[in-house]
Amino acid sequence: MPSKLTGLFKTLRWSDFVGTPDASSSHLAFTSTSFSVPTILLSSLVHDNINVTIKFNASKSWKKMEEINRKKKRTPDQILKHEQGHYDIVALLARDLFIELMQLKGNHYKNQAELNKDVRPILAKYNGTEKKLMDKYDLPTESDHGESATGQDKWNRMIKEAFTTARSPAVMAPDGKAYKVPLLDVLAKNGIKP
Repeated sequence: MPSKLTGLFKTLRWSDFVGTPDASSSHLAFTSTSFSVPTILLSSLVHDNINVTIKFNASKSWKKMEEINRKKKRTPDQILKHEQGHYDIVALLARDLFIELMQLKGNHYKNQAELNKDVRPILAKYNGTEKKLMDKYDLPTESDHGESATGQDKWNRMIKEAFTTARSPAVMAPDGKAYKVPLLDVLAKNGIKP
């Protein structure tokens, strides 16, 4: 079975948010998204059997629809776009992790220990990064949980760039499509580090 990245593209709808709202939270909605980090064994790399899955956790994702509908400053669609950003950030990190792991396929390793020397820094780079970026994304100086139109627009542009802009110099995927610029590179270019 060839290696696979699953769940990169998902358009959220309010009906996806089925969890019980946190009454103590001042937030209007919460998006729970995660991705699996596979155990990278030499045999899985050689046999092209590495899978990364991005998962929207519907039962842990919630919304306060009555409060969202009463909001004057931001529309329900704008608030949902902010929540989409949470999903997209995690999805892009998972994509970039997957691409880095796939680039190891061209290397020749004598044993698992040799492979681990290349895998460890990749996993360390992404370990906990999504939580740090979620917190940064929501800061008052950034999107302010979607309340800042300027901050939200900035993040929307960065997310779009990571989804659509080819790497330079070009790096091609096995299917012939150009890999897109890593999210962490886009963020760093804009002064944002996890």
